[in-house]
Amino acid sequence: MKQRIKYLLILLSISALAIQGCEEKKHLKLFGSWILEGSGKTSKEIKGFTLGKNGLASTINEPRHHYERWVLKDNNLIIEGKLIGDSCFTPLSDTFYVEYVSKEELIVFRNEIKYHYIKEQ
Repeated sequence: MKQRIKYLLILLSISALAIQGCEEKKHLKLFGSWILEGSGKTSKEIKGFTLGKNGLASTINEPRHHYERWVLKDNNLIIEGKLIGDSCFTPLSDTFYVEYVSKEELIVFRNEIKYHYIKEQ
């Protein structure tokens, strides 16, 4: 019985390390600028965001949104900043569920709406 418990604890530890490794790989793929598919054809029309390696974030052509920082937690991409209104700033926190991420593509859900981003080259 003790041997079984020891075996189970080792198996759980290995599984936890594997999950952490997957999360870290996903985290690394998120760095860079992401353009919302179909958001525009010119540089002034495209929309998206940039995620820096240092946890900093910024928006692309979204003057009312001011992203400042981001974190990946349990497949949730959380981007925080400020919503800029007429002479006021409101705290902003956008949470996206990451369905898929590669070096070129990011698919997320927010409020049951699917968003498809392409990495800017």
